[in-house]
Order: sequence, then C-alpha cells, then structure tokens
Amino acid sequence: MTTPRAMTDRPNIVLVFMDDMGYGDMGCFGGTVVQTPWMNQIAERGIKFRHMYSSSSTCTPSRASLLTGRYAQRVGLPRVLFPHEGEGLSAWERALPELLRDRGYRTAMYGKWHLGSRPEHNPVRHGFDEFVGLLYSNDMDPVHLYEGEKVVETEVDQAWITKLYTDRAIEFIERNAAEPFFVYLAHTMPHIPLHVEPGFRGTSKGGTYGDTTECIDSHLGRILDCISDRGLIEHTLVMVTSDNGPWFEGSTGGLRGRKIETWEGGLRMPFVAQWPGQIPPGISCDEPACLIDLLPTLSTLAGATVPADRPIDGIDIGPALRGEPMPAREALCFFQYWNLNAVRSGRWKLHVSRHGHPYPDARELLQLFDLELDPTESYNVANREPEVLATLTGLVERFASEIAGQRREAEGRAAGRIA
Repeated sequence: MTTPRAMTDRPNIVLVFMDDMGYGDMGCFGGTVVQTPWMNQIAERGIKFRHMYSSSSTCTPSRASLLTGRYAQRVGLPRVLFPHEGEGLSAWERALPELLRDRGYRTAMYGKWHLGSRPEHNPVRHGFDEFVGLLYSNDMDPVHLYEGEKVVETEVDQAWITKLYTDRAIEFIERNAAEPFFVYLAHTMPHIPLHVEPGFRGTSKGGTYGDTTECIDSHLGRILDCISDRGLIEHTLVMVTSDNGPWFEGSTGGLRGRKIETWEGGLRMPFVAQWPGQIPPGISCDEPACLIDLLPTLSTLAGATVPADRPIDGIDIGPALRGEPMPAREALCFFQYWNLNAVRSGRWKLHVSRHGHPYPDARELLQLFDLELDPTESYNVANREPEVLATLTGLVERFASEIAGQRREAEGRAAGRIA
C-alpha cells in the first residue's frame, strides 16, 4: 500500500469514457440485459445523475466540449472528423488536462482521441503527459495505435485494446500514487466494429455488444481494485459515462432516438461517480447537467484556474456531486453541426430544428416536451405553454445568433488559420 500525501485540496481524478454506450446499458439505470456490477457499485457508493447530457450526439463535438467546457461550435469542431482532414483542437483552447497540469497533476490519456490527427492536435500537445490510443474511431482507416506522437502498431488486434488501455492506466496510477493524477480512459468500445477479448466472447445475454460492455465493466473493476490497494480510494474521484447515445445496438432505456439525433436517446448519458467521504453513498441527482460541466467542476476541485478570456459554457456542479442543490443555469443547448436543434431548461425541452435543417415541417415543429411527465418526448405541449414556448424560443434565437457570430473565428482556429 502506498501512503498518500494529503490530497484534500487536489483529489485524484479518473474519468472512464465509453464510446456509444446507451443510457439503458448500465444496470443502475434500469438495464437488465447487460451486466455491469462495477458500474452499479460506483452508483451504490456514490451518485448517479439521471439527467446528465452530452452536448452533442456524435463523437468529435462531444469530446471537444468535454475537454474544453465549451460548446463544440465555439471550438470550431461541430462535426465528426476523419483521418485525412486538417481540423482539430486548436492550441488556443485550454483543455482540462492543461489546467490540471498547471496545478501539479500528472495527466494521462488512454483510448480514443478524435480531436484531430495532425501532430499539433495530438493529446500530448494539449496537456497530457502520456497518451496511448487511437486518434479517431475504430471504423476509420487506418487503425493505428499511437504512443505519444509515434505509431507503435499498424496491425492492431482490437480484441485486446480494452485490456491494453486498462493495463497502461493501472501502471500509470501505480507510478504516480504519491502525487495527484488525472486519468482519462476513453474506451474504443462499444463503438462498431465490435471486438471482444477471448474470455468475454459469448458470455453476455446482450450479444457481442453486451460482451464488449461487460468486458469494459470487468476492467473497470481492476482500476477500482488498484486504487483501493494503493490506499487511494478516499482520495480519488472516479466517474463513468459515455460520449453519446448508442448507434446500431445498445439500449436508450426507453428514451426516444439514438446516436446522431438530438432526441433524449442520443444525448442523455448514464453517469455515475464515487468519492468516499465527499460524495454521500447511494444518492441521485434529478436536475439537468452536462459533460461541459466537468471542466469547471474538476478545475474547482483541483484549485485550477478556469480561463476567463473566453466563454465557458459549463458550470461548477460540485454541490450536486455532494448531494446539495444544483447551481442555477439558464439552459442547455443541443446542436447538429452549426444548427441549434433543441434546448433543455428545467423540466422543459424545446425542439426547433431537426438534422441540421430549420423547421423542415411546420406540422412537426416547434415541439415542446415536459420531460418530468414525458421523458420519451411523445406529447407536444407547445400550444398549451405559450409563455414557456416564448421564453425558450427567444433563448434559442439569441444563442444561435451568438454562435453564428463566432463561427468564422472558431472554424479558423480549428483549421489552423488563426493562432
């Protein structure tokens, strides 16, 4: 066992980030087909957020907003990037690992990056001391494994990639147990094509998708055991979530829509977190939160300084983590590319656009849903709530105009035309 230093002001942080795992795939969110005992245990020991959102229903923008605390449209990365493209996370952006490293953290990423494939976009150029993983999705060509900025494997056996990432994360934690660390474990699975470690093949009632998810859960148990064995359990905040909703397989837990869509099934994420002594066991949060909130929240916990020279869209949800009331926010905005599709404010969600085209069918939109009464977004009550409709429509117009005004500069940064 390692004797830890006093870490009350700088907790260790482990963020486990699945790719395309659905809201209904965790047992603690009602899933019954796929078995996730370690994820369920985190919920029992800590908190689950019932209304945690990604800011986007696709890979690149969800990750851009996660690491910057800003809507991906402000970052200039509103769509999925492909290997041949030149866009990526600009050096001007201040990513979460940079802020934590400024506070003395050791930082590491293992897994899928998907924020640009040029050398200047590499994770080690954005605050990570170490990186092992893929630069983009595993259905894109070529599938090369990187360590830092170097390709170390050109023939990647993806059946072992979950274990590889976990092995490296455990080794990193063991090396850095005496100082604060941040581990971003961004799993390649269960994004398609699905690959399964031999010992997990055919073991899940959820087919190959279930096999890959149960494999991830089992390796999560290894991470938790490592933290416990090192005497770090009370000094480490562990979070588990996903980037967006499930694609061709996986459960949305009955929510409408899937990946790529701005219905709840594409955006609402399973999210569990534990930090014994700081997060009360077995609690839940029923207020809307978003993955963009992690940067200001984790920065505050670490004593890091959030950039003041740019809009930060996330808020510090530390009080909610502790079981206290959620800080107030006006709304969460959900985009398709540059087009604002929907907003969530309190119990209300307003859809104003679909699939990037404004008002495609006057018979369909505007759509206003009361998510407390109607979580499946089945009953449009826009004609019964004129005041709510007017308020949210005005918010959409103002924010869409703000983002449109920033578009040229954001695109220029992402493409490297603006420093």
